[in-house]
Amino acid sequence: MYLIFLSLFSVCICYKLGDWRNWEKYYSTTLFFILGSLTCAFLTYNNPLWLYESVIINHTFTDLFFLVTVYPSTIMMFIPHLPKKITKIFLHVSIYVSVYTIFEFIAVKLGYFSYFNGWNIWYTLIFNYIMFPILILHYKKPLYAWVIAMVIPHILFFILKIPYKVIR
Repeated sequence: MYLIFLSLFSVCICYKLGDWRNWEKYYSTTLFFILGSLTCAFLTYNNPLWLYESVIINHTFTDLFFLVTVYPSTIMMFIPHLPKKITKIFLHVSIYVSVYTIFEFIAVKLGYFSYFNGWNIWYTLIFNYIMFPILILHYKKPLYAWVIAMVIPHILFFILKIPYKVIR
């Protein structure tokens, strides 16, 4: 129930703070965000790093529900309000990293989210500090973001000692 609440909460907040009129400007970055998550889920299907736990719907449908609610809402609030100064950008990123990490921490404590294969909240924090700047980069210079996105899974597999043979 927490995960459904979180999704609906994201949509409601985005309804008030998001740039709905210009959603087309953020569409490719939204798709990039969604595709990154789907790729991670696909690559780690047999050895997941995390799973959503829900008694209402299974992990796959919970993940898909997040992909079509939380991620687009995030992009439509995050990118349009991006400041110009680098110090303010860092603060802006830090706010989103904090929100994502805190909500995940709460989900773990409530039993709606589980970690596997060495993943933990600290990896989430680091990953979020990488992910949000990459989303900015994608919005401004998509090809550079794609190059970085192609390298990240290899780094994660190396750090977490996940062998490539487990990929289906």
